[in-house]
Amino acid sequence: MSMKFSPVASAPFARHGGNFSVRRLDLERLGVSIHPVMGFDHFDMGGPTFAPHPHAGFSAVSYIFEDSPGAMRNRDSLGHDVAVQPGEIVWTQAGRGVIHDEHPATPGVPVHGLQLFVNLSAKNKQLAPEVFHIAGPSIPTHVDDRGSRTRVLAGTFAGKTSPMKTAEPFDFFDVTVQGEWTWQVPAGRSVLVYVLDGKVKVVGTDGLAQPLEAHQALGVRVNGTAGEALRIEAGASAHVLVLSGVDPQEPIAVYGPFIMNNEQELASAYERYRTGQMGRLVQAATAA
Repeated sequence: MSMKFSPVASAPFARHGGNFSVRRLDLERLGVSIHPVMGFDHFDMGGPTFAPHPHAGFSAVSYIFEDSPGAMRNRDSLGHDVAVQPGEIVWTQAGRGVIHDEHPATPGVPVHGLQLFVNLSAKNKQLAPEVFHIAGPSIPTHVDDRGSRTRVLAGTFAGKTSPMKTAEPFDFFDVTVQGEWTWQVPAGRSVLVYVLDGKVKVVGTDGLAQPLEAHQALGVRVNGTAGEALRIEAGASAHVLVLSGVDPQEPIAVYGPFIMNNEQELASAYERYRTGQMGRLVQAATAA
């Protein structure tokens, strides 16, 4: 069998202060089936929550859902300062290190979105940091014969390719499933399926099938030398996210906002931050 399913994991609701609530996915339950994804927060942000903070060794990705009441302001130590509108994505490929912060672009107007941490392999952890912002009109959309709609935030689906230029292959789809949706997963990939709304059944090869409901997720690992067809069935309309990357299968060392391969690299990342090599970013005013 070249396709394996993980156990089902949930994203329970929690509040963190007065401005931030989150459904944080239990990634430990999914195991390595979803690597390189290392963090998954489905959030609502009502006001400034986090002070400017560093990242290194991975990509911090923020996707603002189309139903978000407001935009999210994203600033970083490279000099970017953008309002990420509903339906848009910003991908901070931290590499050697960058400092950023995020908060609602308009005071009092909340933001509904998703933040991902996507690990980088050892060969790319020392890349110069880059930030990619893809505006809504530039995100390709595919609608199939059944009416299922796929927004291609990163990667390629049905011949449509996102303008996102990441250092390592990664597919990120926002899918509204009408009846059935199918994707041919490349060989050697990990897949994470997360249900935002509705109920679905994830169907793989050799009779594998797993039901999921809102705020539940499944990891899928495709081994072997050939790709496999992954099918998502919905009795009624359902809203799901599908993410897929390549697991570096390397040692992992984590300390706060840094993801490296060993303790020495963590210490080096912290020293770069402490000595200003990641740049500087002062606390911003809350108005855009």
